[in-house]
Amino acid sequence: MINYVINAWLDKRQPHLELVEQNSGQVVRRWQGRRLQELFNSGLISYQELQTSSQTQLKKLVKALILEVTCEELCGRCLYQS
Repeated sequence: MINYVINAWLDKRQPHLELVEQNSGQVVRRWQGRRLQELFNSGLISYQELQTSSQTQLKKLVKALILEVTCEELCGRCLYQS
């Protein structure tokens, strides 16, 4: 089983969010700047979801981010773009 960690540094001068494979520490995707803002504006992620301690909610968030990464790589565009 592959486990992921979401690292979110949203209070930094240059905010960013990372999806990291837990065992290897490999960063799967890093969002920052306009791309990060678009994730929030689209409703794909929210500040409340990132602050939750619910494992169920965090799993849903990881799945949404993995789907976003897949779409970016296969389709060449983001889920929230029409």
